[in-house]
Amino acid sequence: MIKTSKRFGFFADADYFFGICHRHKRYFPNFGSSFIYPPQSQTSMKNFFFIAIAMACAAFSFQAQAQQVIASSGGFFEGETISLSFTVGEPVIETFAGGNVVLTQGFQQPYNFYLQQIMSIPMGWSGISSYLNPLNKGVEAIFTNHQNDLIILASMEGFYYPAQSINTIGNWNIETGYKIKAETDFELTITGSKIQNPAVELAQGWNILPVLSACDVNVENLFAGVPSLRIVKEVAGTHLYWPTYGINTLGNLTPGKAYFVAVADMGSVTFPTCTKSASNKHPLQKAVNTTPWNDLHYTASSHIVAFPAKVLAGSGILPGDVIGAFTPDGLCAGRMEITNQNTNTAITVFANDEIMVANDGFDNGEMLQFKVYRPEQDQEFALEVTFDPSLPNRGQFATHGLSAVQSLKLQPLGISENLSIKFEVYPNPSHGIFNLSMNVWPEDMQVQITDMRGSIIKDVRPGAQNAGSVFSINLSGNPKGIYFLKLMDDGLLGMKKVVVQ
Repeated sequence: MIKTSKRFGFFADADYFFGICHRHKRYFPNFGSSFIYPPQSQTSMKNFFFIAIAMACAAFSFQAQAQQVIASSGGFFEGETISLSFTVGEPVIETFAGGNVVLTQGFQQPYNFYLQQIMSIPMGWSGISSYLNPLNKGVEAIFTNHQNDLIILASMEGFYYPAQSINTIGNWNIETGYKIKAETDFELTITGSKIQNPAVELAQGWNILPVLSACDVNVENLFAGVPSLRIVKEVAGTHLYWPTYGINTLGNLTPGKAYFVAVADMGSVTFPTCTKSASNKHPLQKAVNTTPWNDLHYTASSHIVAFPAKVLAGSGILPGDVIGAFTPDGLCAGRMEITNQNTNTAITVFANDEIMVANDGFDNGEMLQFKVYRPEQDQEFALEVTFDPSLPNRGQFATHGLSAVQSLKLQPLGISENLSIKFEVYPNPSHGIFNLSMNVWPEDMQVQITDMRGSIIKDVRPGAQNAGSVFSINLSGNPKGIYFLKLMDDGLLGMKKVVVQ
């Protein structure tokens, strides 16, 4: 639609011009009267006066007339510095002027030049950000209609916990992303203006990166100018970009989501111009569980373990096999399917949920242990793993930890898997004396105690015991801390975390 304003406008034809002058004849008393022209220039003079009078009337009408709709249409336009919507057949009632842009307002009343972003928040943990600068920046106001849906919103520095009336975030910060936990699925609407400088400064270490674009953004292109990048990973997801190992299961960064980013040194990224907005709905992708193991709990914190192709090749692992990461209590907290042994891959191992009482993942300091499930044969294997010492965590779980496998050995599961051997360690914690009780005692079973670095502290063989017998293990001479008790018999039977107080 073309609308006239106090500065600009369009007239349909000459009759319209003269109509205006007739209506304002008191300001143009000679309009319509006879004019005297020299005969030889009568026609040209008529044209001249026609133009002069028309221009005078037009100038006056811009100031005196109500603004008019000249052509009708409708639609939406978004440019680099402004967005507007326009509709059909309503008179213009107001003009907005700013900078080099003059716009007229009608039909949609009251009208503003703010945009809206609608984000689908899934139940559980996820990452969230906005490519708009919110009109109302207070996080309490942003979530005012979702107090029953929101459990917690957290940044790297603070959190908003409505149920406990705690808010250390205050205002929404466009330069960071957030991790969020929801009681149920809901849609969040943010109203605001376009961010003029969509750049984010990255601090050394870990950051939560917002997506300051309405378009999907290629992760490799975005970080091409950040040589210190270590890894980009989803919040509460398994997709990641790890350049050192040539792993990219992330592909694009999605508007509305947020991502964990680790850099070895300070840096920055600038989001490219968006030419075509992406969909607002991006469901969290979770792999189907085809194993006999428990479903994963996708928590906000994770540890990434790389499995290089050179290690997978010749290990006995086949395409279609599933590798699982297990806590000392036997809970599966990470899982990945091997599709190609000749490609580097990585497994995301999830932490225990920081705001839940029940254990649903790893605690810091626990050692990772792995199994393999082969669906075609419905068969499980133990996986003996050694870790690359060049990475900091070497198989010991840490929030945002990084490990890489150096060697693999695929073995049939130990006798406990076939005979449903159960065992307990008590008291735990203790001052150093632990009792091991088992319903079945394999004759050649080995009991190994390791510290948090994986060093063997004690190695004993209880030998044949009666069912239900108790075997004592003395760690009282060792420093207070966390240790791991491993049972071995032609493979790993099981593992428990023990604490010396």
